[in-house]
Amino acid sequence: MALDVYLTNACNLHCRYCFNLDREDAPRIPLDDIQTILKAGYERRNRYVSITGGEPFLYKQIFEVLDYAHDLGYWINILSHGGLLDQARIQRLKKYWRARIRISLDGPNRETHDVLRGKGTFDNTMAKISMLIENGLNVGIGVTVSENNLPQVEEILNLCLDKGISFVRCVPVARVKKGKAATVDASLHEGLLEKLIEFAIQHKNRIDLPQAENEPVVGSLDALTTRRCMAGKHFFGITPDKKILPCSLIADHPEIPKVYFENADSFNELGRQMDAIFAGMMNRLGGICGTCEFREVCYGGCLAEKLSFDRRLDEEQPVCTKLILERIRERFEPAEVDRMVRSWTWQLTNSLEACDSHACMRQAPYWSMNFKAQGRWSETALRFN
Repeated sequence: MALDVYLTNACNLHCRYCFNLDREDAPRIPLDDIQTILKAGYERRNRYVSITGGEPFLYKQIFEVLDYAHDLGYWINILSHGGLLDQARIQRLKKYWRARIRISLDGPNRETHDVLRGKGTFDNTMAKISMLIENGLNVGIGVTVSENNLPQVEEILNLCLDKGISFVRCVPVARVKKGKAATVDASLHEGLLEKLIEFAIQHKNRIDLPQAENEPVVGSLDALTTRRCMAGKHFFGITPDKKILPCSLIADHPEIPKVYFENADSFNELGRQMDAIFAGMMNRLGGICGTCEFREVCYGGCLAEKLSFDRRLDEEQPVCTKLILERIRERFEPAEVDRMVRSWTWQLTNSLEACDSHACMRQAPYWSMNFKAQGRWSETALRFN
């Protein structure tokens, strides 16, 4: 299971689609509360934690947080814009061998990135990425894809290869809060997935597609795309005021329960309330979801996508990745796509957060790409998948 810890809502950038705060007095979660939450999560078998914000390096005790999480045994994902990193901080990051850092990058050049993230941010971000790589850290990038940068995705991926970046995650912008300014429909998702698949096929010798070592895994788009949303069951986020989020993209919807952390059972309480939302939903689903053979296991798919398109929780899914991937599959050589689907299926079922019944469509393996890289990270089967 996975846990996101939002250390602070503060950020020193003004990104176009972000909804964090740029004030110095933005909320921050006390260190002792973070440690209590991390311990409770680990005892519940959470094994992945994302340390995020806002900008996590604005949190003065971030290294105390990282020490505690790493000592517990978490695999750590640090989400940052990278602008506040320096050699001293990078040096301190080296000891966390179960950690990786994901830097936000939304374009392959100043013209694209700076429009979305702020003037001068591209040069600073690329300089910090180079410093991280030179110091041997596991560094990747996160790309928020909108109509503004979809045409540049291939250039961004080539930049990753050229720089020696370990991984990249591209995900469509969600139309929540400031994201509502974006023009998003299912064609954005389809265009992005097609670009990612095409790039992976063209550069297959440099893309890491882990497979089972002994028994071959049967690739299945159905298994990848028809599991119930894991919000509030196998994924939780913690805000600076200790509210437990089932998913940050749906937390403000009036039908989504509001539970604050008091102890480990607080996670279970949110899970029970999320179960109540899904109870009977399969019989209320409309449109393509109401007639789909997978409605009893999928429950209509990603709640965040429905809400970002201003739909009710029991309405038809506006972005069915199963149908999108089935259409895209026909545009490539079957053997090439099947190899990728087998790897995605293996990754989904063999990560430490694997679950037979739940999955997050926005965190699914097909949005991410791992590049072949050396180092301690690649020597263990317990790496991020």
